[in-house]
Amino acid sequence: MPEIPDLEAICGFMNQHLAGLAVAETELRFPWLVRSEDGLDRIAGHRFESVHRYGKFLIFEWDGDIAMVVNPMLTGRFTWADPSERRRPATAITIVFAGGNELRYSDQRKMGRWYVVPSGEVDSVPGFADLGPDALEIDEETFVAQLRRRRGMIKNTLTNQKFMAGIGNAYSDEILWEAKLHPHRTGSTLDDDDRRELYRAMHATFDWARPLLEAQVSERLYQRNEEWRDHLRVHRQEGEPCPRCGSAVKAQVRSGRETNYCLTCQPLFA
Repeated sequence: MPEIPDLEAICGFMNQHLAGLAVAETELRFPWLVRSEDGLDRIAGHRFESVHRYGKFLIFEWDGDIAMVVNPMLTGRFTWADPSERRRPATAITIVFAGGNELRYSDQRKMGRWYVVPSGEVDSVPGFADLGPDALEIDEETFVAQLRRRRGMIKNTLTNQKFMAGIGNAYSDEILWEAKLHPHRTGSTLDDDDRRELYRAMHATFDWARPLLEAQVSERLYQRNEEWRDHLRVHRQEGEPCPRCGSAVKAQVRSGRETNYCLTCQPLFA
């Protein structure tokens, strides 16, 4: 699932390449992915102004006070393409811009959701109003205060979108490795120094990952079927040496979700 660094890189590319372009037409291979009554008809003829991210949602702004909110879910992927380029088999939505280039959205599992709403009504999108503060917007004091009230496993807290929006399975592993905290440590075992270290590790991880992801899309936006994860230090690195201490990275799978960590750097018991 795309997380903050992935989506930040995508937003940066789109804001650079789509700025001021008008929509010539839209093509919906699977119309039911767009949950608005008139599909994408409302954006036809309108110009792209900007796109930004909140949590794992992308919010496109068009002239005329129109917002298009996209939740890519697990397998939603974007491609910026010339019309002559072959489309992916799972291409579900195509936005054709004046001048010919196309923004294509593919979705192997067809789980993504698109909504077109007035710019001031983004909170009406299902699930949006339930989100906690965005992980890049929450300040340290608020983070520490809210985390004091959380007693469960720290990885589950980081990935709980109602607690804080934008972090998923992959980057929670990376943040916890950076903070030297075991993912199964519970909130009750943390002190405020641990909480502050976790907050700073979150920002350090995003600051480290963002330019790597931006480099992936700098020339041409193209998302592989799998997210960009080759650069990660512990996530999906079972058996590989920890970049910090050299011990083998461990893996544990629960409910189909893999968690990776270094037991030497991240002891379960403080």
